[in-house]
Amino acid sequence: MTRPFALPALLGLTLVLAPPTRADDIAHQRLNTTDYAIARIALNDAIIDEGLRVSSVSDFGQMLARTDADLHHGATPYRQAEVFAFCSVLVASQLVREAPERIAYCPLTVGLYQLDTPDDERIHLVFRPPGGHSPGANAGRALLERIGRRVQENFPIDR
Repeated sequence: MTRPFALPALLGLTLVLAPPTRADDIAHQRLNTTDYAIARIALNDAIIDEGLRVSSVSDFGQMLARTDADLHHGATPYRQAEVFAFCSVLVASQLVREAPERIAYCPLTVGLYQLDTPDDERIHLVFRPPGGHSPGANAGRALLERIGRRVQENFPIDR
């Protein structure tokens, strides 16, 4: 005899145990520069140009280098790597009105890094937009794409 709620309970369990979003949702740009300091200024300016303020910068590469001696997780692949966090009240309020758990998308972040290899010395810019296709997610994605485009425009490709 089957219980009438077995299937919904199983579906609910499947949703709870589903893996987090895969890394293929990360937007990645290789900037046409090897000057990290200039790229960092360009990113900060692009965020300010949106009327926003960087609330924190995490020196991710330094954290990996500093903790390797104790944790033995391996050398960092970065020469430099930082994560810039900022919040757009308009995007955040839209996201959490759609679903309170979307607080997990706040603040928005953009990573900037340079690999510690002579094969690729260019600066990389990465971000993960809010998931889904709701108005809030679309607004967050558009904001992050505008910021990325503004940074990219500072380093035109040589012709």
